[in-house]
Amino acid sequence: MEEFELPVTYKGKDELFNVKLATFTHGYKFYVDVHGHEVVFERDDSGNMRALVQDISSESKVDKGLIEAIMEVFNAL
Repeated sequence: MEEFELPVTYKGKDELFNVKLATFTHGYKFYVDVHGHEVVFERDDSGNMRALVQDISSESKVDKGLIEAIMEVFNAL
């Protein structure tokens, strides 16, 4: 699994997120550590980027706007 850092600007603040790239026969997934929560980014059947939050407990508050900002960076790659 390849690892890299992803720079994202959100609400005027520059942040770096650790990303693990997993490649499969018919695609790939990005596993992103978003402030201690693993979020998986992948393409759906239509080719659009989607995010899957692994931890759905009430304590896992991942900012939806931040997820959208990360998706924009992946779409620009």
